[in-house]
Amino acid sequence: MMGFFTSLAGIAAPLFLIASPILSYADQAISMHRAKSSAGFSLDIPLIMLVASMFRIFYYPGAKYDIALLIQSFCNVFMQVILLKIALDHRPAPSSRGGDAAIPFAGSQDGLSGFQRPYNFWQWRSPKPLVYRPFQP
Repeated sequence: MMGFFTSLAGIAAPLFLIASPILSYADQAISMHRAKSSAGFSLDIPLIMLVASMFRIFYYPGAKYDIALLIQSFCNVFMQVILLKIALDHRPAPSSRGGDAAIPFAGSQDGLSGFQRPYNFWQWRSPKPLVYRPFQP
């Protein structure tokens, strides 16, 4: 009987690890798409998760960790790109009162620390840089 549970856990645990990025971020993506708004969603989340997953993918050839974690990293990259696309497509327009509260990172220059990102890194103002289409006008 114990062997059955051990075998079941040996199959279910890797499947859960692989599916966890999809299960955890699909709800956020669906809610942004249904509401047609990504207000309140920080675009830093996809950046952090993309960088972390890329590091795990590039680390694999030297470390040879469990294949389920490698597949999870690829699923996470895929899910974060989709999440970023949806967030950029459904960004709220600047408020009608002339403010820029809906523009991501608009107040980051005025923050308490006065920190501004070098070269406006990851300061998405338009979804166009996300996809490059060389043969379209």
